[in-house]
Amino acid sequence: MASARASSGVGFAYQIPRNSLALLMFAQVVVVLPFALQLSPWIIAVGLFCGYWRAGVYQGRWSYPHRWVKALLVLASVVGVAVSGAGAFSLEAAASLLILAFALKLIEMKSRRDAYLVIFLAYFVIATQFLFDQSILVAVYELGAICVVTAAMIGLNQLHTRVRPLASLRDASKLVLQALPFTLVLFLLFPRIAPLWTVPLPTAGKTGITDVVKPGAIAALTQSDELAFRVVFEGEIPRYRDLYWRGLVYSEFEDGAWSVGPELPAVPSSLRPEPGRGEVAYEVLLEPTMSDWLFALDTAFPRSAGVASTQDYRLRARDPILSVFRYGVASYPDFVMDERLTSRLITRETRIDLQDSPRAVALARSLHDGDDERFVDAVLELIRQEPFRYTLNPPRLPDAGSIDAFWFESRAGFCTHYAGAFVYLMRSVGIPARMVGGYQGGEINPISNHLMVRQYDAHAWAEVWLRGKGWQRVDPTAAVAPERIERGLSAALSANDRARLSALTSARLGAWSTLADMLYWVDSLEHRWNLWVIGYDSRFQAGFLERLLGKVTPGRTGLVMLAGGVASIGLVAVFLFWRRRPRKRHPVERMFLRFAGKVSGYGLQRNPQESPGAFVRRAARNAGWRDEQADQIVAQLNALLYNPAVSWGRAEVASLAAQLRRLQFRLAFASAR
Repeated sequence: MASARASSGVGFAYQIPRNSLALLMFAQVVVVLPFALQLSPWIIAVGLFCGYWRAGVYQGRWSYPHRWVKALLVLASVVGVAVSGAGAFSLEAAASLLILAFALKLIEMKSRRDAYLVIFLAYFVIATQFLFDQSILVAVYELGAICVVTAAMIGLNQLHTRVRPLASLRDASKLVLQALPFTLVLFLLFPRIAPLWTVPLPTAGKTGITDVVKPGAIAALTQSDELAFRVVFEGEIPRYRDLYWRGLVYSEFEDGAWSVGPELPAVPSSLRPEPGRGEVAYEVLLEPTMSDWLFALDTAFPRSAGVASTQDYRLRARDPILSVFRYGVASYPDFVMDERLTSRLITRETRIDLQDSPRAVALARSLHDGDDERFVDAVLELIRQEPFRYTLNPPRLPDAGSIDAFWFESRAGFCTHYAGAFVYLMRSVGIPARMVGGYQGGEINPISNHLMVRQYDAHAWAEVWLRGKGWQRVDPTAAVAPERIERGLSAALSANDRARLSALTSARLGAWSTLADMLYWVDSLEHRWNLWVIGYDSRFQAGFLERLLGKVTPGRTGLVMLAGGVASIGLVAVFLFWRRRPRKRHPVERMFLRFAGKVSGYGLQRNPQESPGAFVRRAARNAGWRDEQADQIVAQLNALLYNPAVSWGRAEVASLAAQLRRLQFRLAFASAR
């Protein structure tokens, strides 16, 4: 009968301890909670409801779901994911199905075997979260989640009467900490290999710059203080007004919007400048954008594998940026971009619908006298003289005739208004021109001396091709709001526009130096995390191993991994044995134990349950001493061992030692007779 019950999974040994069940449900909440930022709220609600259902089963208020109920729940989950907006092969859809499977398994969990399956699913769910976010805060949180899940597993292996959640959590934390040294060895030394399968991409990107821009679109980014990327320069950081971070080149204009034109081929290697001549070298740590375009100063050439330079001098990655991407760049500010233009590029960068804004076309032709450079200066001077305004809240422009509406009517706008109108005027008289989107400026972190570029630094400017000079950067925003280029966005804004900025921007924290310093410290910590953890890819691992080993060979790498593994395991072993080392005994206790050990050679063995005083009395009787003599030694021994009010020093200990030696000699003499 007992074996039948055990095989059916309902025996006592197969049941889930009560406190372990509580830890499992708590672990479910801890594991699922971070996904609230990435997945549909109803999925999180289903997970929490399943936990509530399982608690009701334990309390006897609800029953386990029948087979048809489970089948209906699975079907409803799949349909719900399909209609919730997640792509069929997207990361969100895969994570949603995993969360739902994790939650539904919880409500049918009966035996320890089911509990182990839930625990293994929990570990997998924790790993899935890093596909969405790899920040240091998430890593610390998920480390705590691992401790909670491990504590539930420890509780499963304890008797029902011995399960203590806090003790299990403490033991789990110790196990996780003991595993960290070997984890560090594997992280540093284990070869970075290509994955056996690919992970579906998230459907939502976090980049601020897009490949289609309407006037005023970038102005919305100024209300976000999210980090775009960090930069570490090998030398001095360039001046603020020279920090133009090129991202996208907009060559097509239609219905009031600028867009990226057809893809251009890569820059031939023969056109690249010689390294070292006017070079500005730096590394960029780009936040996830879910796109493949990168950002760099003019004129940029990559120094990292997997990064290419296009013919319009943009940088592109081989794959979309799903996590912090670290790449090296060398920029050459004096490099001439396209001293000669191909007919294809001339057509591409001069094409414009002259009927879209005829008044702007007429103005451009009236100002152009055949000298392209004088025409550029004339347009910029016109912007300075006319009552144009720089604002984050410009009037809405129509799709058709947007250039005319801005230039002759509203005369208020953001960088895209001025750059787009300027390029339109240039093309109206046949001058090749294009709009460039990216970021301008940045903020230096004084703690780690790296540059932080945030979304509110988004900017757009123009490039004009001049014969003999190539592409020249022209920023019409500098004509209407030079403070924006020299000192940053906040210097160019009115009080009302500045109030629209995020509360945590540098423009809003000028008077709160303590809070600003705290944010610098947090950013510096995150920066180091990105450098040494997120950015530790195969290229940087190869550099680390080369510095460590010299010439990197499979044999040397394997030997270092073995040595590191042995050292990490040895460190844990030393820690465990150190905890179990004998505690330092009281001097009187050590003296008594030496006495008991020596008199054992005379046939007098101490019983385990015998107190020190009782053993001394028995030894005195065997030696032939009177009870009064034994009482004196026992009183002194008990006072020194058990009475904290009795002060003792060398004299008291020496006196007791002398009496025990006399007793030892009498026992030796008595045993010899």
